[in-house]
Amino acid sequence: MNAKRGLVWGLGALAALALLAAAVGSRLEQVRRAGEAVSWLWVGAALACACASHAMVGLALSETLAVLGHVLGAPVVLGIALVSTTANYVLSAGGATGFALKAHLLHKRRVPIATTITASAVTSAILYAVLALILAQGLATLLLRAGGARVAVLESAFGLLVLLALAGLILVVFFNRAARGRLTHRLFRVTNRAAFSLSQREIPPEDFAAFEMQLTQGLARIRSGRGRLTATVLYTCLDWGFAMTALWLCFRATGNNLPLGYLVAAFTTSQAATLIPILPGGLGAAEGSIAALMAGLGVDAGAALVAAMLFRLCYYVVPSLLSVLVLWGLKVSEPAVLREAADLGRDLKNRAADHKA
Repeated sequence: MNAKRGLVWGLGALAALALLAAAVGSRLEQVRRAGEAVSWLWVGAALACACASHAMVGLALSETLAVLGHVLGAPVVLGIALVSTTANYVLSAGGATGFALKAHLLHKRRVPIATTITASAVTSAILYAVLALILAQGLATLLLRAGGARVAVLESAFGLLVLLALAGLILVVFFNRAARGRLTHRLFRVTNRAAFSLSQREIPPEDFAAFEMQLTQGLARIRSGRGRLTATVLYTCLDWGFAMTALWLCFRATGNNLPLGYLVAAFTTSQAATLIPILPGGLGAAEGSIAALMAGLGVDAGAALVAAMLFRLCYYVVPSLLSVLVLWGLKVSEPAVLREAADLGRDLKNRAADHKA
């Protein structure tokens, strides 16, 4: 990370913390009372659902890679999906950070960069399409029941438009030959630079012609195996379902049993806030918006703020900390590292045998 990007990230983190501090400070007494009444059993259940949500992301990626002819072990793909997803929470860069890390880890396991791009395009398009449906329902709830929560309505409308635009752009670029041809060379250069920042050498080693051929072959596999993508869609729906359940359980931990419409509206507001690029995972904006929204719906604002922070803990913080250990495990389990370890073991064994002789 260069100095300029580090400064931008640092300023974004400070702004996020300032927003969160302002939200808590304005309702400090309410937050204190709600915090004292938290039921940690419900929080534990929320954490389990949050982990299940992240696991569904990995299963969706694994299924898509299998359609593209690359069957990797489920633990490996789940780990790669976790570290790439949480990387985007910490370093908000429009998904570029997570994609670069995903490309790097998959390429170390002999998955071509073109395959990673195709798999990411397909899973992202499905992810955004399903989330757009959730946001549309949440926006409808906000318009009907929360007329005073204007910021939340605007956030949700903006988020819905962004998601629909992204899903449409991905589909046009990767399934329209003319548009794909114009952007293929650019993708090749961009992914090389991103992977270079992680590995200190150019990835992939394939030339552009091979890259373009692999991309075309991957798209052909997707078209011929569309039926198998049903599982990817199912895993994506389960992903968002578990995430929403985790949020409901966090509210339940504060003594609030949210109706489905209120839950969708709160989840919509939370996810719309994550689209603010400078704030890591929408920190501060999501919590403040959820508290304001719930207050407009008649839910105690302090309890809603505590629930939002518990959701932050379960869905963002704990998985991000876990991903550090997972990333270490993925690095030491790379084929090249294992070969080096085996060679070193044989060398030490031979030296010991020579010494005895």
